[in-house]
Amino acid sequence: MVAVARLALLLLGCVGLLRPADYCPKGWSYYKLSCFRYFRQLRSWDEAERQCQASHASAHLVWVEEPREAATLRKVISYYQRIQPVWVGLRYGHEVRRGAWQWASGDKYSSTSGLAGNGAHGGDCGMLTHLISGGSGAAGAGGAVRG
Repeated sequence: MVAVARLALLLLGCVGLLRPADYCPKGWSYYKLSCFRYFRQLRSWDEAERQCQASHASAHLVWVEEPREAATLRKVISYYQRIQPVWVGLRYGHEVRRGAWQWASGDKYSSTSGLAGNGAHGGDCGMLTHLISGGSGAAGAGGAVRG
């Protein structure tokens, strides 16, 4: 994979019944029993995933389960920046499921997540931008983009 620098939006999956204000570590944002953090450092997909894991034991690059969550993440991204796409934990043919898109969490990718890959850039990593393309999301596939 071409080492392309992108910004990382990280997901920390947590379990518990704490109030949202107390649920996430300082500097992280809460959404539907998960904690998100935006990191400004430019990283390749692999470096961004390692940074996630180093930041917290159960953290991975963000994965998206539904269109509403994808829309929320786009809003978060646009709050921080509007220039670079942001890596998400989506990869093509990575490890176990060769020949299929898969989340870093191990879950299989579903087109109902609200992230529609356009494949225009080739490659095998996922990215998300604040832009909405074709009304179905702004995730494109690419070794150079898709995050």
